[in-house]
Amino acid sequence: MAAANQMQTALLTEHFRYTPLTLLDDIINTVNELVFRAVNAIEEGLTQARPEQLGFALPPASDTASTDESRSDARADVKQNEVDAGIVQLESLLNATVDKDFDKFEIYTLRNILAVGHGDEGAELARWVRLEHYKHLDLDGAGAGHGAVSPEAVQMQRRKLHETQKLNALLRAEEAQNTAVLSQLHQLMGTAPAPTPAPMPSAFAFLNPSPATTTTPSLPLTQDTTYTLTHLPFLRALLAKLHAAQHTPAPAQPNSGKHHPDEDSREAKRTRYLDAQAQRAVARRGVDTSAHAMASAGRKVGREEVEGVEDVVQALGGAGRGREEE
Repeated sequence: MAAANQMQTALLTEHFRYTPLTLLDDIINTVNELVFRAVNAIEEGLTQARPEQLGFALPPASDTASTDESRSDARADVKQNEVDAGIVQLESLLNATVDKDFDKFEIYTLRNILAVGHGDEGAELARWVRLEHYKHLDLDGAGAGHGAVSPEAVQMQRRKLHETQKLNALLRAEEAQNTAVLSQLHQLMGTAPAPTPAPMPSAFAFLNPSPATTTTPSLPLTQDTTYTLTHLPFLRALLAKLHAAQHTPAPAQPNSGKHHPDEDSREAKRTRYLDAQAQRAVARRGVDTSAHAMASAGRKVGREEVEGVEDVVQALGGAGRGREEE
């Protein structure tokens, strides 16, 4: 009898994908949860109710010193004790009733609903039940001569299953990688779903099909791509010239190796002012500042002239600072 019950339980478990007792336990646990919620709701309602609503009267005054407030507190304590005791008895009664009735429900369900036949007839019937995934299997000929499944064949099937699972995992990984690459390409070409802030136009948006391409079948996207590829050598040549121009030094400016600022800038005006003041100061000291005199400046300079030049430099330094402050 136990073997027959085990066979039926195994058959039903394989068919439902869960054991019959699992279903019954879930039903009973749900009912117990509902009983618990109902008891808590009743307790909360009785606790919030006033004592006089539940029929609790004020106790008689024992002496003249007792006040109405103390008698009300005593009535509230009596009411709370009665509520607690009643809730415990109600919960015990409901749990006992649920256990008794659902034990009957469990026995009836296992014998008449979640069962294959009755008694020995059910065990005999369970042997002839063939589930959907057993349709193409020859279970009668297994182990009986022709058509018997050998351990080598089982091992081969396991290897095939393992390799199939590995291939499936590799294909899923490749699919995820291809999806990521396609998402990046859509973002580069500007065909991805637009986010809330408007994005900048993509640099590769010209590869998208134009309106004429989508409306005229004779202008496919292949022509646009071919046109772009034919211009790539020209773009590479322009880039090579640009790199060469960047690495070629600029030609030297004639007559001066210094940087000439803008004629109207503050620095240029300050430079011209200092040059003019220097020439005037040198001229007042008796030094010839003409181009011929500067070209033939190979004569010996006296100590007095050097000191005069130093005084001029000091004077120009003060004058330049004063002008710059203005």
